[in-house]
Amino acid sequence: MAGSPTDSVTAPASGQPAGASALRSLEAGHPNLEAREVVKYYSLASYEETEKEAFVLNQGEELTVTVYNSGFPITYTVYDADGQSLGTYSSYTPYGRIFAAQKNGPMYVQFKAGANSSFVKKMNFSAKFSIS
Repeated sequence: MAGSPTDSVTAPASGQPAGASALRSLEAGHPNLEAREVVKYYSLASYEETEKEAFVLNQGEELTVTVYNSGFPITYTVYDADGQSLGTYSSYTPYGRIFAAQKNGPMYVQFKAGANSSFVKKMNFSAKFSIS
C-alpha cells in the first residue's frame, strides 16, 4: 500500500514548515480532502440489519468493500445512487468487491445477519470501505 501523500514532501526553500506547505499543495490538487478509506465495526443479532451506509462518489470513482468476518452468516447489499440494488454478497470471501459509480451521488451498503446457531448472541465483524 502506498504511503500518504505527505510522506514524499520535502522542506521548501522558503523556510516554512514542510507540513504547512504540503497541506496547501494537497488542498490545491485535491479540493475534497475527505477520508478515502474507513473501517467500521458492527455487532448484529440474528436477522438484524444495519442502516444503509452512504458513500458519496463522483462518476467513475470506485467503492471497494472488504468485510472481515469470523464465520458469521453476514451478507451485504450494495445500492447505486438511484437506490437500485447492485447485488447481495456473502461476507465469507477473503477479498474485497469493487463497485464503480455510474453517476455522481451516494452508493449505499447495508449489512444483514442470518441465523446464528451458536450460543453467541451478537455477531461481530468489521468492514473496510475505500474510495478510489
